[in-house]
Amino acid sequence: MQRRRKRPRILICTPEITELPEGMGNAAHTIRAKGGGLGDISAGLIRYLHEDERFELHVVLPKYDAKFRDFANVTARELDLLVPLLQRKGVHLVSDSAFSNLHAVYEDSAAHPRVRRAEAFQRYIINQLLDELRPDVVHCNDWMTGLVPAAAREKRIKSIFTLHNVFTEYDSPAAIDRMGIDVRRFMAHLYLENFPEAWRDNWNGNRVDFTASGIHAADVVNTVSPTFLHEITRGEFASIVPPSVRTAIRVKDENGRALGILNAPSDTVDPRLAKHIVAYDETDVMEKKSQNKVLFQERMGLRQEAQAPIFLWPSRLYDQKGPELLLAIAKRIVDQHGAQIAIVANGEPETERKFQKLALASQGRIAQRYFREDLSEIGKAGSDFVLMPSLYEPCGLPQMEGPRYGTLPVARLTGGLSDTVLPLDLDNDTGIGFVFEEFSPEALEGAMLRAIEFHRLPYETRRRVLERVMRESFDRFSLAVTAKQYIRVYESFLE
Repeated sequence: MQRRRKRPRILICTPEITELPEGMGNAAHTIRAKGGGLGDISAGLIRYLHEDERFELHVVLPKYDAKFRDFANVTARELDLLVPLLQRKGVHLVSDSAFSNLHAVYEDSAAHPRVRRAEAFQRYIINQLLDELRPDVVHCNDWMTGLVPAAAREKRIKSIFTLHNVFTEYDSPAAIDRMGIDVRRFMAHLYLENFPEAWRDNWNGNRVDFTASGIHAADVVNTVSPTFLHEITRGEFASIVPPSVRTAIRVKDENGRALGILNAPSDTVDPRLAKHIVAYDETDVMEKKSQNKVLFQERMGLRQEAQAPIFLWPSRLYDQKGPELLLAIAKRIVDQHGAQIAIVANGEPETERKFQKLALASQGRIAQRYFREDLSEIGKAGSDFVLMPSLYEPCGLPQMEGPRYGTLPVARLTGGLSDTVLPLDLDNDTGIGFVFEEFSPEALEGAMLRAIEFHRLPYETRRRVLERVMRESFDRFSLAVTAKQYIRVYESFLE
């Protein structure tokens, strides 16, 4: 019989992370694998939980050998020696050839398809870690951990499943079994693609839906913004949200077990701490942003025009983010209104080529560069506005990071953008950005023109607005607030 532990044990399962807190050992600095916003929020939540002495924290993630070696400049042998050191600090790395040579976290390949990597990751968690640790709470993130809540439920371990995006994968129970996971033990808690006519139809002729299974089996599910939860349950984005995911969330919501917990930027996203820019705070925002604008224009190859408003595109160039809206109006915006547009992003090759072609013909008013952290940081400090015209947005981070730098968002009212971007109201001295509702080039253009009008206001008027926006953004968009909401969920389980 296991002794009752003094502190509840929390296990966080995540496929990506941007950093680990130094307190998790000297080797923590070797760990970095970022694919999107999940890596940022995982890092922030882990840091706050690590500092909260009420909990014993454990983290499990894939051992991305090549990525870790490149990031930390260590050899394969040195990385192998660090694994047991990290494990003693509560960091569990899953070793498998499926992760060894990846260049991107969610990369697909013939040798190691995404679904097989997800099964390799979960095999270690389900077969070993749940039994070895006996955690009080398991916190799972996205489809790559979708089988874990069902296994945890079978072992009477409480779980929360966080939905960062609506993507899902499928595999048959027979294939999952061949990967070494005894799926029979928790089949009753999984979400199958088709309703079976007989049990035997489940094994080879049916498929497990990973994301819907995570939602279905978890004690609580949460999306990363309240509005995105409501959009899913209302039936919006029918062509994007899989019916299985929508159904599973609706059932959870009807039973009072679905939440919207808003993400927040890392505490290190701060113009006072940034190392690639001329540092500043709200007291000297206007002067220092001007200096950073010069630096950004130089790095991007844009015209040296001090008075030109710069719009920064900070997101990946995928259809979800709405790049086609900007492509349709970019030339008109820069030609007729003297603005500049800077794209610091990778994405679909065809979309990248379209922006590169547009930039070549823009006479230095449009520039496209591949994403780099230093260039992105300079862009936030040197731009005037950040563009977020998303078709849908589970949460988004750039619209919360930009205001910390005095860079105002231009955003479509959807998902997390609705929860975070309040329209700027000069008369009442409220709001942080320029919003629009219709997903169309004309609606985006209207919001950008309102932003340009703001940029032409008197210097002192703009200074007062940027000072207020910077102060409010640090208070309003806080990882501490986000972490407290997750901790309340953990505590509700422990009661």
